Amino acid sequence: MRRSNRTTILFFFVCLSLWATCTAQAQAPAGRQQDRFYSSSSEELNRLQDFFRPSLKANEKVFAGRSNLVSGFGAGASYPQIWLRDSATIIPLSRYYYPLEYLTSWIEEHLSHQRESGELYDWIAAGAAGNFIGGAPLAKEVYKGVDAAGKPVIISADKNSTEADQETSAVDAAYQVFQITGDRSWLTKSINGRPLVSRLDDSLEYLLKDRFDASHGLITNAFTADWGDVSPTYADQRAIYLDSKTPVVAGLYTNALFYRAATQLALMQAAAGSSERASYWRARADTIRANINKHLWQESRGFYKLHLLLTPALLPDAPDDSDIFAMGGNAVAALYGVADERQAGRIFEVAERRQREYNISTIGGTLLPPYPRGFFKHPAVSDEYAYQNGGQWDWFSGRFLLAEFERGYSVRAYKQLLEVARKCARSGGLHEWNDKSGEARGSANYAGSAGVLTAAVVQGLFGVYLNHTRLDLRVRLAQRAARISLRQPSTNSYLSYRYSYDERRGRITLSYESSARAQQGRVCILLPQDRRPIALLLDGARRSYTREAVGEDRYACALTDWKPHRLELRVAR
Repeated sequence: MRRSNRTTILFFFVCLSLWATCTAQAQAPAGRQQDRFYSSSSEELNRLQDFFRPSLKANEKVFAGRSNLVSGFGAGASYPQIWLRDSATIIPLSRYYYPLEYLTSWIEEHLSHQRESGELYDWIAAGAAGNFIGGAPLAKEVYKGVDAAGKPVIISADKNSTEADQETSAVDAAYQVFQITGDRSWLTKSINGRPLVSRLDDSLEYLLKDRFDASHGLITNAFTADWGDVSPTYADQRAIYLDSKTPVVAGLYTNALFYRAATQLALMQAAAGSSERASYWRARADTIRANINKHLWQESRGFYKLHLLLTPALLPDAPDDSDIFAMGGNAVAALYGVADERQAGRIFEVAERRQREYNISTIGGTLLPPYPRGFFKHPAVSDEYAYQNGGQWDWFSGRFLLAEFERGYSVRAYKQLLEVARKCARSGGLHEWNDKSGEARGSANYAGSAGVLTAAVVQGLFGVYLNHTRLDLRVRLAQRAARISLRQPSTNSYLSYRYSYDERRGRITLSYESSARAQQGRVCILLPQDRRPIALLLDGARRSYTREAVGEDRYACALTDWKPHRLELRVAR
């Protein structure tokens, strides 16, 4: 639990000139026009984005680091540090508002403080360790020096060692940046004498050497509430540290993130020229995925068990938690491909059923049911439906919603996205967590939530897949009119499209253009329910198309370049 006291280059999302009077701007509150980059037929969804950019701006961090100026973001209003796991989840939003240094410099700074074992700290911050020990008793000063102007520089750091997702989060952050820029030279940039990608390699090797259970072939972490960082052992801040009295588990969330990171590292090693390490990490990823499904999938329940208790003697009163649905671990298992198509569908069904059963206002309930009151001794999580013990977290509902969109359950995902948007509007913004009814709790302006909800909207609903080699659109708007305009400062590229559906005439229209480097890509249009495609026209000329099925979703797809075009899809019952 990050109870230790845990952004502005001006950038505009600009509507194209023909959209100068677009609904998004017309309806935006005074002073907020530039914060809105999409407009849809749902004002509830439109209002959600009003919280995105302010959450970043409130968390901007710029300070002198070990070698360069560090630019990044805190996790929320209560957290002055730059946390690895939070920052990795902010990139889906920050990529569209901030220049390259806000994506890269904090990653490089974290790696510059890597320990010889390959282990990484949880957070770094400017200032003396004494500023942080109230919430992080083991915080220490990891660097002292002077900046270019001769002023003293002190960097402090600590690690919530109950968790084992710091190293995998570093890999994920670097992978996202590489996908955005395609800069192979950045992967081999020297960080204290070692290439950046080699330091990432070392970080995952650390987990395989020091946090690994050979009997199950899985990464270990402390017993916590799913993805959380508080063990049941202590009632004070010792609960965030792994020691000889702390029970150990092989956790679903930890291992799903390791699978993702090993897959990502394989791709980065291949890009950096190391086919041997790429093959090595692909094999490790496959093994971890197989072992997650072997030891944690519960066929009778339709979801993954949140962990295996490896040290029962240290927790003799542990309740049977096999029926606790863990949102975090199951969300990332579905999103990153640990779960196959059938498993993902069952996970989504269970999540919706548990939401109704436990009367949670959105899909974001983290543990349903929660651990009984008093099982966790720390006051932050001792109560049911509080903090990580069953509270609602947009930080995970965003990833769950993206998984539903990606795996072909767009109708369900859209309905649940609107529930989240309504809850955020009622509670006045993006908070660290919400109670059972949706009341705001914890830190305000929680930037990680802004990041993952942006991903759910931009990639999930609007279907924008933009990287350095390719741009694809998988538009999941169905019967809803909408438009979007994105600019990416790090690559100086833009994308915009406008979508509408004339149900009476059976016409879907998509007008689009982009300056993406990709010469060609695909446009896939989600078919409204009970409709089938009968013809596709591009700028008035008939074009061939293919049909695709993903989960419950059905698409019509065509190849395109990214010059200005008008696509018309004709549909019928």
